[in-house]
Amino acid sequence: MTALLPRELLDRVVLRHWRQGQCEALTGRDFWQRVTARAEWVEANTPPGGLVLVIGATGGEAMALFLGIAAAGRLGAFFPPASPLQDQRHFFDQQRAALAAIAPDAICVLEDAAAETLRRIAPDLARVVRLAPSSATGDSVAAMDVLRARLASDAPLFVQHSSGTTGIKKAVAISGRMLAGQFGAYWPGLRAELGVDRLSVASWLPLYHDMGLIAGFLLPMLGGDCVSILDPFEWIGAPGRFLEMIEADGCDIAWMPNFAFRHFTRLKRALKPARLDTMRLWIDCSEPCRMVDAQGFEAAFADWGVRPRSVVGCYAMAETVFAVSQGRPATRIGLAVPPDVAPGQAVPEDWLAEAAPPGRKLVLSSGHMLPGVSLAVFDGDRELPEGHYGEIGLSAPFLFGGYRGFSAAAAEGVFRTGDLGVMLRGQVFVFGRLKEIIIVNGKNLFAGDVEAALAAIPGLRPGRAVAFGIESDQTGSEELVLVAEQDEAAGITAAESRAAISRLVTESFLVKPRDVRIVADRWLVKSTSGKISREANRRRYLETFRTSE
Repeated sequence: MTALLPRELLDRVVLRHWRQGQCEALTGRDFWQRVTARAEWVEANTPPGGLVLVIGATGGEAMALFLGIAAAGRLGAFFPPASPLQDQRHFFDQQRAALAAIAPDAICVLEDAAAETLRRIAPDLARVVRLAPSSATGDSVAAMDVLRARLASDAPLFVQHSSGTTGIKKAVAISGRMLAGQFGAYWPGLRAELGVDRLSVASWLPLYHDMGLIAGFLLPMLGGDCVSILDPFEWIGAPGRFLEMIEADGCDIAWMPNFAFRHFTRLKRALKPARLDTMRLWIDCSEPCRMVDAQGFEAAFADWGVRPRSVVGCYAMAETVFAVSQGRPATRIGLAVPPDVAPGQAVPEDWLAEAAPPGRKLVLSSGHMLPGVSLAVFDGDRELPEGHYGEIGLSAPFLFGGYRGFSAAAAEGVFRTGDLGVMLRGQVFVFGRLKEIIIVNGKNLFAGDVEAALAAIPGLRPGRAVAFGIESDQTGSEELVLVAEQDEAAGITAAESRAAISRLVTESFLVKPRDVRIVADRWLVKSTSGKISREANRRRYLETFRTSE
């Protein structure tokens, strides 16, 4: 296996942090001196073995602090920071319940304002808030040797969360051995595909998400590769700077959620031209991967140097550290899926295509399984033969043992993911979900969490609301739709209820609903067990409100 944390990385540039068009480059020595100094601070300011949250803007200081926490023997986890455009008090007030549920032993922030605001609005957490030094360095790189040794251990190294802020209680503890196993199964194959000894990674992804944390930070750092980063909030305000960063640094690989490919394609005319011919792989990950968005991005940016077939799929999740499968340009293929495919159904190979007939969606392959990973597909308790559509179950050397604080999640070493898909010709296609998660522009929402929040809104019938996602051809992502029954006796108009729902969901989940419908009593469909059926109500919504669109 490729050496982890090689000594030669000390003399190489390993991190380029871009802010407002300016780049700060750090060699391995620069970076690991910061990590070591942070580890010493953490040891002096946090309880041994505790869970330590990091809240701060993406950059070298937050990254060094995170690794310093691990080197100090604590469990680190990133928590999403407030947007620069968002009031700090309002943000922390929104996130107070999530912070309390996580129950950290320390919360490390990098700004005075954030520390003071957090102490004021959450007095019960004030005792655990720590203001980390804005910068810390020294002469020692001892933390690198400490972490290298921890990569051979089964003890938890850090924590990542499987479902964004609304499902943040689902914490996955990652051991050093799991992280090293993911590196060994994933990274050498990427280097071989690109024909390089060292990758140059470009990332604007948030560090509190597994894609940004693992692929955009930890794996390249372990391998002595170089990562160029842009804060996600800067990307939101000026996405073209990501492409300019790629040109300036000669990056060759990047991971992005599916919606970002569509977003760049739509914005192309407004962007400053950048040479992108150094990029060998653009990896479409996170949401259901769509072939039309991969092809559209390649066509739109071909004159800037984007290569044909360079956008490939990846299937990944926090529960397996990160990647499960990875696509390759030479074997990229799509699957033309009709709208009525059901679990247990055999999927014929003649659905494999580069284009889809009308009425079908073209799913991008997520590629072949990584070495050591096994995949099975289930319909209920029945394991299905290859080529059948069903719930994906996984086993892997780096599979987690269960969510932190909960019982084991894998039965006989197989984790039932809740994702629906099929394996054809040895490649994985993921295009459905059993689990009740809605992914809006890369943000994961639990439908049940959203529905529960609506109980606080007057004028709605208690327990008679449903949340679900609708795939959008415009955004390349899902859109959040809410349907709630009106309590006519409350004397509140449907318009007032719609406005209250939209305001509450936007403020609580940081996602604006695509559509909110207030319907009459008994409009919502229940399942045979007496529960509100999301799928049946999704179909009724489409038939009733979207047939003319």
